[in-house]
Amino acid sequence: MVTNNAANNKTGASGTVLQGQGVGTASDFSTATYPATTTSQQILYSTATNVVGQLTTANSSLAATNSSGTLAMRALSVVIQTFTANGTYTPTSGMLYCVIEIIGSGGGGGGTASTTGAQIAAAGGGGSGEYARGVFSAATIGASQAVTCPAGGAGGTAGANNGTAGTTTSVGALITAGGGGGGTGSVATGTAISNQGGAGGTGGSGGSFRNDGAPGPAGQGSVGGAILFGGGGPPGFLGSGGALYTLIGAGVNATGRGAGGSGASSSISSSARAGGNGSSGFVCVTEYVIA
Repeated sequence: MVTNNAANNKTGASGTVLQGQGVGTASDFSTATYPATTTSQQILYSTATNVVGQLTTANSSLAATNSSGTLAMRALSVVIQTFTANGTYTPTSGMLYCVIEIIGSGGGGGGTASTTGAQIAAAGGGGSGEYARGVFSAATIGASQAVTCPAGGAGGTAGANNGTAGTTTSVGALITAGGGGGGTGSVATGTAISNQGGAGGTGGSGGSFRNDGAPGPAGQGSVGGAILFGGGGPPGFLGSGGALYTLIGAGVNATGRGAGGSGASSSISSSARAGGNGSSGFVCVTEYVIA
């Protein structure tokens, strides 16, 4: 079917549009074809070379292409994946970019030796893990990334034994966060005592910014003194420590993620006691997805 433009003696194919060609030049029909009618809330766009079609809009969606370049109304969503143990991060289909937050595991508190009637012992608490955050595109993530999310460091066994340090949490080589140090175990003594807590986690790499873990408090006390306590495990960025301090007893295990276990404390004539365990590392991936 053709349309006759008598004034310019031009004909155009059905669906083409007569266009001005400039001063002194006869009008002509477009090469592209257009719909005969349109409806409310539709977008005109090129569906093929020289073919203009309509894209029906959808609530809370936007016009966007997928990885193949096909335009459609697509929904935006936020998807969260978390890890509390080793695993593999596989992006949700349509992920554009993601925010990764990680915490190194917490260190264990120190243990205490047994004491006589004239001795005490007080061990240091474990340090909490480092926190890090970064933003990564789908292209940077690729098909998947290995996640290393370690358990917390073990508390020192009963006796003057140091707690075990926490270890590094990582997502591939993209971002890492260091674990907290283990608290110092305590020998029995008849004098005042102070045993150092574990260092806060440091040394990670990658990401946009990071925050060092908190060091574990020292275990302190003196024979006949009013104060005797094992160092409390400090809280991690997303977890509570083992305890504010340990008053005459075994160390308390940390809760949450990346926190330090508390050190043990022994008054006079006490058995050896173990320190509290640190809590595990943590990975949280917040994905921004278009489907």
